[in-house]
Parts: sequence; structure tokens; C-alpha cells
Amino acid sequence: MDSYKSDIVTINHPIELVYSKLSTPSSFKNIANIDALPNEVKEKINEITFGDDSIAFSVNPIGEVVLQIVERTEPVKVVLSAVKLPIPLNVVLSLEKVDDTTTHAVAEIQVELNMFIRPMVEKPLTEGAKKFGELLAILPYNAM
Repeated sequence: MDSYKSDIVTINHPIELVYSKLSTPSSFKNIANIDALPNEVKEKINEITFGDDSIAFSVNPIGEVVLQIVERTEPVKVVLSAVKLPIPLNVVLSLEKVDDTTTHAVAEIQVELNMFIRPMVEKPLTEGAKKFGELLAILPYNAM
């Protein structure tokens, strides 16, 4: 399985709050407005919907992607697995407590690629993991 990780990002909220929001996708319904996302994300994602245990979005040029939570390890990890993709793909959100008000996070995309597809998707997956990590850092955890 191939792995693509974001940089470590700093979130200025306690790990318990960050974990509670990330492990309950429906808590993001308040920020489902695409216009609130960074421009690089808006260019690729058309629509986002949040369920109790899933996130669904339409991404160019792939189409609809549904990520379902398959693992929760409180308060350090949330694993989402793609439900409607032709290849196995997981997104692992790893959290680390820095102090009572600060959390470090890393987003990792794990995907099973054959050697023919790997060269074509390596760059977008690397960029996707990085953008996912950046998104974790700017989410309004208190507003949700």
C-alpha cells in the first residue's frame, strides 16, 4: 500500500475537541459552504455533504467520493475508507497532544496502486494529502 502524508500541522485547540469534531463528520454541517474553503480546494471539490459517519464530495475529475469512518481511536486517530472508488483508499487523521491548548495533526492517504497507475496519480495524491493537512489546521473547531 502506498502512503502520502501531509506536513505536521498545528491546531490551536485541545486534542479532545479536535478529535471529537473529526470523529463526528456531522459536526461539520455548519461549514458545508464551499466558499469558505481555500481556493485550491474549491477548484477541485464541487459539493460536500456530511453524515453521522461519512463525508461525501464531488471532486474533479473523479466524481463522487464517499469516505466512511472505519476506525476511531480516541483521542489520537480517525480512519476513513473510500466506499465508492475502484481502488482501496483510506484517509488516516493522526493527532498528537502538544499541550492543553495545542494539537499536532497529520493527514495520510493510504492507497493500493498498481505500477501502471502510480506514476499518473502520485503527484495529485501527494498534493491532496498536503491540502487535507492544511485544511485540518484551518477548520473552525469552536464554531462547529
